[in-house]
Amino acid sequence: MTLTRFEIRLLGVVALLGLLQGSVFGAFVYFYQLPLELLWVFLPLHGVYHGALWLALRAIRGDHRALDGTPLSKIGIPNLVTLSRVTSLPVMGALFLLARDRTELAIPLVVYIVSAFLTDLLDGFLARNFGWGTHLGKILDSSTDYLLGFVLALMLGITGVLPLWLLGFIVFRLLFQVSGLVWLAVVRKKRVAETTFWGKASLFVLMLLFAVEILVFLRLPGLENTVFVFAFEVVAAAAMVISTVDKLLFFRRQDLAARS
Repeated sequence: MTLTRFEIRLLGVVALLGLLQGSVFGAFVYFYQLPLELLWVFLPLHGVYHGALWLALRAIRGDHRALDGTPLSKIGIPNLVTLSRVTSLPVMGALFLLARDRTELAIPLVVYIVSAFLTDLLDGFLARNFGWGTHLGKILDSSTDYLLGFVLALMLGITGVLPLWLLGFIVFRLLFQVSGLVWLAVVRKKRVAETTFWGKASLFVLMLLFAVEILVFLRLPGLENTVFVFAFEVVAAAAMVISTVDKLLFFRRQDLAARS
């Protein structure tokens, strides 16, 4: 299938951001004297990730439109900000796996995570206040939020900081979200980018929990194995259950609307 001019620009942006993020990781390897073998593992996986990202963007080419339905001719600043966030995930994941034993990577890791949270606020602000919203941006923003949540949950689970029972709740919630969206898109031919109140609330609780768990991960004194952290984990699990039920009802409404 022939690429449109917008898709060519989108491919160029994804490739450029991928090269930039790969260079950032290379700089970490050099300045922190990490084993060079890490590059041989990281760079191929990094390339596969960005290839998959590009294929996903092509798969939703029908949503490469402005909110008024006009086909997009340029990426736009909000979409560029969102893409910078989603392309940072491989570096963030690599730093996460390394920072537990290399304490000098703790600050760069926190900077990366905080930057991701800030760009999440920035792209929405720009889209709403400057009239730069697009259908592509709505899908990118919501899917990137869940992807970021999945990556952080997986990293915290792999490193043994996040309890397995809570990791199970979070993964089930995210997979349920993806399955519902795929069902609507494939069976009902309806793409949905809207979020619900409980969806936003649960994601907010989850990000607060991750902030606390990251401090535990970095071995901040006085937090590990405390009642405070456990209580926060229980609240997050409850939020996952409530938002899953809420999303089930949401998908049911969307399904009924698509059939009517």
